[in-house]
Amino acid sequence: MSDTSDSVETKVARSVLEKTLRVRSGDNVIVESWSESLPWAAPFIGAARRRGAHPMLLYEDEPTFWESLAAGSSRVIGQVGSHEWAALGKTSAYVFFFGPSDWPKLDDLPDSQTRGVAAYNAEWYRRAARAKVRGARMYLGRTSRVSAQRWGVDLDAWREELLRASLVAPSELHALGARVAKRLQPGKEVRVAHPNGTKLTFRLGRYPIQLDDALVDDDDLRAGNNMATIPGGVVGVAVDHASAEGTVIGNHDVFPNEARGPVSAPSWSFRGGRLSDHFFGTGGEGVEASFAKAPKAGRDRLSYFSVGLNRELTRSPLMEDQEIGSVMVRIGGNQFVGGKNPSPFGTWLVVKGADLSVDGRAVLEGGRIV
Repeated sequence: MSDTSDSVETKVARSVLEKTLRVRSGDNVIVESWSESLPWAAPFIGAARRRGAHPMLLYEDEPTFWESLAAGSSRVIGQVGSHEWAALGKTSAYVFFFGPSDWPKLDDLPDSQTRGVAAYNAEWYRRAARAKVRGARMYLGRTSRVSAQRWGVDLDAWREELLRASLVAPSELHALGARVAKRLQPGKEVRVAHPNGTKLTFRLGRYPIQLDDALVDDDDLRAGNNMATIPGGVVGVAVDHASAEGTVIGNHDVFPNEARGPVSAPSWSFRGGRLSDHFFGTGGEGVEASFAKAPKAGRDRLSYFSVGLNRELTRSPLMEDQEIGSVMVRIGGNQFVGGKNPSPFGTWLVVKGADLSVDGRAVLEGGRIV
């Protein structure tokens, strides 16, 4: 890939550092990359230097990672040394590329080989929030030939879409998200409808609105929301988990981790707040198995919904909720978005082209934000 100032990779690096992380001269910047994401990570180093910042590249070699797991070193991998903690504490901005690229391999390894491999995760986020580190998680790191095969998408098209979507200005996403949030904030009852048979109602609780607008500003830092997702573009909220009534039918493929490929045409019916009936068109076997194994408490409750804001996303696995005008609804745990459902199970479906209203006032009409 080119690293010239006109390349799209460099434009993404400049946009994230300037508009998302607001990197200034003298800032310390860490870029964490795996083997396959290094071509996207490298432009961040040059872009940071051009802003007068001090970049440092943390590199994880993927073959060595898998060799270490095979040798039984998962618990060691899951520990962070004091030198790395010290660097995090002195960091202004952090750019993180997901890895490893062959992540489906983790699903096939026994627990004895993977136990503790990500034990540091909660502590890392706690320390980063305390140090007010402005961070960006780059979904380009999810892309690989193995992942594209698993999800049934064209790798080059997937990467090009993510690059375009990563360049959508945070100001644009924020403006759209603020319009939706303004309706949600005082709202009580939500209705979702679509000609495909979707007629679902549920109540909002008093949970914090989650706006991912690809921006980490002072308000985000004060609230502890110091990590943005790139591409960004979704606004959502946890819901009253005992209130769902009706049926919702997905008309867009979704890509839950339990599945071995895209999941199509999921349909959920709720009665008295509980999931009373459900089925999948294709690809839902892994989700069904995970649902069956999960503790019964909370697994069958509607827990969260969101509206997508990013105009450049159309078919990027694990970002289907961010496509503009999409309605995503989730069952299972929602504590990660400030809810009260602790279930370890969670899955979702997406409806495109829906009508959505809050207390009778339209938010979406045919999938268009009004």
